Amino acid sequence: MGWKTLIIGCESKIAISQNRMKVSIDGDYHNFPITDLDTVIFSHDKVVITIPLLVELMKNNINVVICDNKNDPIGTFNCFNNHSLVFKQLKKQMNWRLVQKKKLWRRIIENKIKTEIDVLNLFGKDASTIDRLKKLKNSIYTDDISNREAIAARVYFISMFNDDFNRDNDVPVNFALNYGYKIIASYISKVLVSRGYLPQLGIHHIGESNPFNLTYDFIECFRAIVDAWVFDNINEKFTSLDKQALVEILNHKIYINHKWFRLKDAIEDVIDSYLGFLNEEIDEIIQIDLSKGVRDD
Repeated sequence: MGWKTLIIGCESKIAISQNRMKVSIDGDYHNFPITDLDTVIFSHDKVVITIPLLVELMKNNINVVICDNKNDPIGTFNCFNNHSLVFKQLKKQMNWRLVQKKKLWRRIIENKIKTEIDVLNLFGKDASTIDRLKKLKNSIYTDDISNREAIAARVYFISMFNDDFNRDNDVPVNFALNYGYKIIASYISKVLVSRGYLPQLGIHHIGESNPFNLTYDFIECFRAIVDAWVFDNINEKFTSLDKQALVEILNHKIYINHKWFRLKDAIEDVIDSYLGFLNEEIDEIIQIDLSKGVRDD
């Protein structure tokens, strides 16, 4: 499994050569072994990429993220056949029981609000807000039919940033949050496809035009990791250097199962527990614990 996250952020030509990614920049050549790569982000509108390179990246299950002319992630490439039993996995996904999907969604939202409480505690935020979130967490019904998740999110974001904060505002904090969420979402999609599941078929999100319904079901408990980074690092601007630093969040460590794991590895373990629960192979899911913070060592 690769370990390196590579960002291509300037005008360049990129091809495959002897199982290496060959990057040509102003006549200079840089080579990166395919086996070293875990994520490649193409973040410039004058990057030329060959089809054989994309084929090799997908065959090796490398997370490929494409950015638009504002250098914001806009899509990913995923291989159709990264799992030997893809049809069997798809049948499982289509036959997930409704009651199991509703139970999982409730547990995901409970854990999401718990991570929001953890982050507020880490930054010494208002105790009354934390108490309110605890009450919301403890009053979630199956499938969150009372929409505690959205109520908690509004309360949480106002406490994290300021009373005027709105997730729809065009401000640097929102640009950074959206960028970080998309980076994590791309990795979740990679994990799902590598296990033979379709990101389009969600358990709660059911948008007909959303190709990542399941991805955005499963991202919820990871969002607060991005929120904490943004709170610590972004104020008046969100620069290209900030984007490069935010991508590295995939290599930061979080606490699950009584151990510290790189976020990349934690995503795989948590998603596997979600899938195991939906397939009725296990009774419990892995919970994310942010009470100890996020480590970048």
